[in-house]
Amino acid sequence: MSLRDIFVVLAVLAMFWVTESKDVGLEKRNQVNPTTIGDVAKILNEYATRIKELQSKKGWCKDGTPGAPGAPGKPGKDGRDGQQGLPGPRGRDGRDGQHGAQGPRGSPGSQGPRGVQGPMGHPGPKSGGVKYIRWGRTSCPSGANLVYKGRVGGERYTHTGGGSNYVCLTEAPKYASYTNVLKKYSAFMYGSEYQVHSTEHSNPFNNKNLHDHDVPCAVCFVPNRNTELMIPATYECPTGWSKEYWGYLMSEYYNHANQRNYICVDQDAEPVKGTIHNHDGALLYGVQGRCGSLPCLPYVEGRELTCVVCTK
Repeated sequence: MSLRDIFVVLAVLAMFWVTESKDVGLEKRNQVNPTTIGDVAKILNEYATRIKELQSKKGWCKDGTPGAPGAPGKPGKDGRDGQQGLPGPRGRDGRDGQHGAQGPRGSPGSQGPRGVQGPMGHPGPKSGGVKYIRWGRTSCPSGANLVYKGRVGGERYTHTGGGSNYVCLTEAPKYASYTNVLKKYSAFMYGSEYQVHSTEHSNPFNNKNLHDHDVPCAVCFVPNRNTELMIPATYECPTGWSKEYWGYLMSEYYNHANQRNYICVDQDAEPVKGTIHNHDGALLYGVQGRCGSLPCLPYVEGRELTCVVCTK
């Protein structure tokens, strides 16, 4: 602002101070208050003195324009960093993002060390089973499954050759290649008959009418067993064994040409119904003990020997 502008402002202020209110009479409006004028003069005098002082200082222009700016001061030093504030409270967990796509399968890692051997487990259920022939019957004891039933067969008692064992033939034979003509050079299969006449033959079956009847048989299977054993001269099984059935020891007549193996015929033997005839063939006789090399006692001369079939 120039000196002229300053005087104009002061003059305007003086005009307001020397006038009176419009509501006062004319006489009073024309009257000047000497106290107010003196105050204005004093203020003007003080501003004039101040202006002269400012003009005398270096850098003030006569026309009232400001002088050239002074040289810049030296920059102040940066202040020190303030102390680190306390950490704010933990913010709330954000929501789970969307499930990303499955990444590629990684390469297999190296094989780990072998672990410590665990305790032995409980034994599993037994498997397998065992089969036996129940001679003289068409059914199996409780706990055994019937595989098939049939008839006992073997070579004729007068033949010196052929098979020496008894077999359990099926009731429903099936043939393949055959000739239907008996050949001179052949082995033969005959049916078996009981030879247990009450007066002439050894009959351990309590005089049951079995003489000259055909002999039936049954092939039985016992699951969860591994061994079958026929024990002659007793009707009891050893401890730990299961009795399948017991009966009497039978084989071929001692003076016949064909020798047989010993088989255990069920003590409750039955005949094949409708076969009361005398065809002979593979015959079955009771077996008696003879003293000598066989000790008497405990064996008894002429007593029919028992037998038992056991499984385990």
